[in-house]
Amino acid sequence: MATLSINNVRKQYGSVEVLKGIDLSLNDGEFLVLLGPSGCGKSTLLNMIAGLETISAGEIRIDQRVINGVHPKDRDIAMVFQSYALYPNMTVARNIGFSLEMRGLSKAERDEAIGRVAKLLQIEHLLDRKPAQLSGGQRQRVAMGRALVRDPKIFLFDEPLSNLDAKLRVDMRTEIKKLHQRLGTTVVYVTHDQIEAMTLASRIAIMKEGVVQQFAPPQEVYERPANMYVASFIGSPTMNFIRGTLSAEGDRLGVSVTAKGPSESGPSRFLPLAEAPAEADRWLGEEVILGVRPEAITCYDPAIAAGNPALVRVSCRVSVLEPTGADTITYIQLGGQEVVARIKPSDRPVEGEPADFMIDMSRANLFDPRTEQRI
Repeated sequence: MATLSINNVRKQYGSVEVLKGIDLSLNDGEFLVLLGPSGCGKSTLLNMIAGLETISAGEIRIDQRVINGVHPKDRDIAMVFQSYALYPNMTVARNIGFSLEMRGLSKAERDEAIGRVAKLLQIEHLLDRKPAQLSGGQRQRVAMGRALVRDPKIFLFDEPLSNLDAKLRVDMRTEIKKLHQRLGTTVVYVTHDQIEAMTLASRIAIMKEGVVQQFAPPQEVYERPANMYVASFIGSPTMNFIRGTLSAEGDRLGVSVTAKGPSESGPSRFLPLAEAPAEADRWLGEEVILGVRPEAITCYDPAIAAGNPALVRVSCRVSVLEPTGADTITYIQLGGQEVVARIKPSDRPVEGEPADFMIDMSRANLFDPRTEQRI
């Protein structure tokens, strides 16, 4: 295990700045996921940790040792690539043990290490096969075995599951999670898949255009996103963004959503906040954006709503229903704005008709419409 510190790291290709001052710090045994769309700089950062790319500015430390100029083979890092990168003319056993062979370990030592890793990954029966005789999932296990056999300080994964089909991707994700729990090794994992990030990471760094937007545990990223970009990138369906005005009714602060459609009752909807933001006073009368996850909007249940002031009842017209099996994704009109709710199939409302819903305002976020930062 090892600590990893990335301090003000920058990368430029000519006049183009790809990474714009990255600061991240990992403790022993943490699982960091670098998450973001293609071109955000996450693979470039991973390659810089591995030593495959040079650093334009800043420093990277492993266990307090600066590794900026250290050759990749001397960093005690193992990398699992998206393409597996197996030697086609070698057996599985030789692919796994080749790095040990290059380091001069005896055949007995290599065989012991290969056997241990093969048992861990449940690929003992594949050791005499060549990569062409393996499925995608088996090749990925061999690629992981080649990294594991070295017993490195840090594992680097570059979108290792992107070439697998959907079911196999889920299975391999679970295997990687179990593997990390058993070994407790520090991991840096690159993906554009938010489900992989949420299920695997101890902390997620969400990147956009070479800048880390938020670095936090998965649940914090999901429930308290730093800005609207993070809020929209994590979660499917994405978070609802409802424009309104921060106002007061009696001693309660809330968001007033102006009604514009004929199905809306009254001039506006007042959605009281369960907890006012620290800077609420300066936002009174100002436009804000209310962020609410679809699962925080459900069909109204008087038994559940009784005694819970955070659950706010609203009547909205249902425009579209999308059954998904476990849930029914429900599109409703709130203040002339389309809002998505996640409803249990047993509570399914009627398309085109008004229905009563409740919004859990304890799970709401407020955003500045100009900067898109969370208030």
